[in-house]
Amino acid sequence: MSFALKFSAIALLGVFAVAVAVIAGGSSSQGMNSASDEKPHDDDRPARICGGFDFSGTIAEGYLAQHGGTKVKVRIPADYLLFPETADAFSKDGDGAANFNFHRDTLEPYPRREMQGKIVAGREEWVSFLVTNLIEINDLARVTANILSGRKAASGEPSFAEQAVSEGLFQVQLPVRWQPDWQKQTLFFGREGSSITDVISCTVPQPRRYPHCEQITRLGGYDVKIGYPLDQLKNWKLMKGNIQSLLNCMTN
Repeated sequence: MSFALKFSAIALLGVFAVAVAVIAGGSSSQGMNSASDEKPHDDDRPARICGGFDFSGTIAEGYLAQHGGTKVKVRIPADYLLFPETADAFSKDGDGAANFNFHRDTLEPYPRREMQGKIVAGREEWVSFLVTNLIEINDLARVTANILSGRKAASGEPSFAEQAVSEGLFQVQLPVRWQPDWQKQTLFFGREGSSITDVISCTVPQPRRYPHCEQITRLGGYDVKIGYPLDQLKNWKLMKGNIQSLLNCMTN
């Protein structure tokens, strides 16, 4: 099996009702409302928020790929794209993949220009994710564990033991082997009951390098790769839920 499945670097989704409320002013002495009495609603911003995400900017219609390659028509908030200038490029004939990013605390768009210098400084405030089309999660989990353990990707050897880290998160007990520090990774599976829902690989801390995690999951039919610093692994479910909200808003 070709290891085109190995983790790519993360370059580092909806019909919304946008309502502008207009409040009529008080009636005139004859009981008639005049144009001068009409006042706009103080703040129409909440009508442009969906799932905590801001859809008040440019919205582009396009197509994204779901698992299996099916293309789904979506309304894309351009400000959330890693490259907003490509907002009109998601045609039905395209590959349906797209990179997004947002502020992990406020859920606001995080402009690419503001990322400069913060990766090196270890001050990442954003979550990045890629919508793409991947193989089944169980197959991905097996291939990833095989490769990180030193096995051949297609090996049918028994799976490795797992140790619970937190609710729903388990660390795969990979065998100890010599590797340069920059190649070392830890592997986690997110589970719901006996089913694997997430495959999370993280680099290890080392001098002058900042460890990161890549989380692969399926949300609402979309295959998604999520990237974030290792210190945010504890929030893996929260970030997943936020991305689910954004995808729902884009698709419904």
